[in-house]
Amino acid sequence: MKVLDAYQIPIISLEDKSYRYSFEGGDDFFKAFEQEWVQKGKFQAEIELNKSATMIQVLMKIKGHLNLICDRSNEEFEFPLDIQEKLIYKYGDHFEDLGDNLFLIDRKEPKLDLSQDLYDFIALQVPMKKLHPRFVKPEDESAENEFLYTTAKDTDIPKTEEESIDPRWAALKKLTDNN
Repeated sequence: MKVLDAYQIPIISLEDKSYRYSFEGGDDFFKAFEQEWVQKGKFQAEIELNKSATMIQVLMKIKGHLNLICDRSNEEFEFPLDIQEKLIYKYGDHFEDLGDNLFLIDRKEPKLDLSQDLYDFIALQVPMKKLHPRFVKPEDESAENEFLYTTAKDTDIPKTEEESIDPRWAALKKLTDNN
């Protein structure tokens, strides 16, 4: 877990004002979580921490990319990241996740560990259907369309019924036509 120690901010000694931090992460960061969702990538996180007497507000701006495997072609590709999130930590007598990026933390808490939050926000950007950019039409970047590309087979001119009959079955067809 020494890799994740770099993403901790000592908050007990901070005065009530605004601070800026910068974090970088790569493959070692993602491997430290031992999950298959995200394994490779690179990111830079700019953190603005506003400390007051009652709470801490954390604004995160994360930019970078993830190396994902395309579900269609099994090729690796870079998926861009551009994330902006806000976390609020209110002081209380215990730690509790209140939902919607709102947390209670103990006033005596010495450090604020942002590693899990960074990982969660990045992992939430991974699309359900991971497609290499070459499979996405330029006018439809959302990749929600089920039919994203056409093959040569799809663009062939439709054959008439007579042309499409296999010659081996033509003799049988003559027999049915006579009856």
